[in-house]
Amino acid sequence: MVAKVMNEEQRINICKTGLDQICSMLRSSPQDWRNYVHLARSVVAHLDQTTFMRQASRTTEQAWMVAGLQRLASSDTDSGGIPDLAAWCSQQWMIIYQRDARNVAALRGIGQAYMARAQPVLARIHRADRSSSSSGGSSQQSARSLSASEEERQSAAATAEAEKRAGTQDYVEARSLLQPATEYFERAVAAATEQRVLSGDLLATTAEAYMSLGNASSPRVNERCFRRAVQLLRAASQIRGYSLSRYLQQYLEDYSKLLD
Repeated sequence: MVAKVMNEEQRINICKTGLDQICSMLRSSPQDWRNYVHLARSVVAHLDQTTFMRQASRTTEQAWMVAGLQRLASSDTDSGGIPDLAAWCSQQWMIIYQRDARNVAALRGIGQAYMARAQPVLARIHRADRSSSSSGGSSQQSARSLSASEEERQSAAATAEAEKRAGTQDYVEARSLLQPATEYFERAVAAATEQRVLSGDLLATTAEAYMSLGNASSPRVNERCFRRAVQLLRAASQIRGYSLSRYLQQYLEDYSKLLD
């Protein structure tokens, strides 16, 4: 019996060593992620041969391992990431969540799984919107030469076009993934606040989910998403030791002016 336990622990420790290598790569040279996919799959295969992921007393260790593998699985998400690793991570998060519905790591991990699945759709939307904008931009008049009535007409036409796009397949699919993402992130924020472990990174990630949801929503309803994103970014910027990325700081400044 003792030998069996020792062998399992040795296997688990080998998996941890492998994951340490993956996490180190993701910090120092994330562009090399493809070289570590085989190692990640080996870690999963070995973990599945142990009882580790079923041990309720080791939730913190489990969450660390699943989070690390999920970061690798989400590499190059515009192309779909690594589906088999992503599916395994989602399954493990759900197991942890079913044991503890207030587990911050699991709630965040599930939210991130939905976000990752939405990325290829969001990339298609971005490409289509960019193509549409570039094809129509050269024929538009300068705003200075437009009368007030013409500006209103063009604004109404643009809104109508945006409403139409919001009903297309890609937009509908994006919202079907981003809506649950924001819900799980919000629950993670609430749980982290209650447990006094709220981080700026979690707030910023939640804000990004709302930004994406707003971009995939109808102009009639997307302001709510953008307002919530601004609230979350403001809260993140006030957490000691945390700084928003340049992109998120610019977003906060731009949208604060528009929404206030």
